[in-house]
Amino acid sequence: MKVVDAFDAMLGRMTSRERRLFAVLAAAIGVAIVAGAAVAMMAMFGSIQADIDHGRQALAEARLLAPRYKELSEKRRAIEEAIRANKATARSIVNEVLKKQNLSGDVQGAMGDTLADIVSFEGKTTETPIEVGKAKKKPVKGKGKEAVTGIVQIEQGLEFKEVPQADLLAFLDQVEQGKDLLFVTKIDASRKFNNMSHVRAQVTVATFQFQGAAEEAPEGGVTGAAGANE
Repeated sequence: MKVVDAFDAMLGRMTSRERRLFAVLAAAIGVAIVAGAAVAMMAMFGSIQADIDHGRQALAEARLLAPRYKELSEKRRAIEEAIRANKATARSIVNEVLKKQNLSGDVQGAMGDTLADIVSFEGKTTETPIEVGKAKKKPVKGKGKEAVTGIVQIEQGLEFKEVPQADLLAFLDQVEQGKDLLFVTKIDASRKFNNMSHVRAQVTVATFQFQGAAEEAPEGGVTGAAGANE
């Protein structure tokens, strides 16, 4: 009550002009407070509205991307299942491809009329553990001391001492278009100086396998060059 009494006493000592000025000042302060509160509330509601609009846009984009995401997820799942089910080596897969392709021309020293009769396998297989999102580990040739776990890329080298160029291209196309887990990772080819339609080529193919924790890493391929037919 002392504050109210003091305020009344102060007003009582003011002239009418001072009272009007004081009322105008008080009104101005009140208007400023109300305006500030209104601006703050508008800013807050504007921020909330912006978040709502952003959420709606993100939701709309997610709905558009959902079918593609589902499609890619299914493809990835199918690839993982195929890798887990794959027990064949790169050598056995590529050998079946070679046996099915006939030579389109004469090749000196060929023991038959298919690519399998002129191709030799080089060295041991090379195993490279694959970790998604990480750099590849150093390849391990042949059988390692410790069992490899996870997805492993197994590479096998092939040597075409002489092959019609068209046949080599057809072989590469069959590998590319085939349904088997077989891929060309490296190729080095050169024409024969005495027969420009034939080439010498060294090709590296690879397949993928899943080697579980309880499984032992498979042994490497046959050392040295060997005929494709087994």
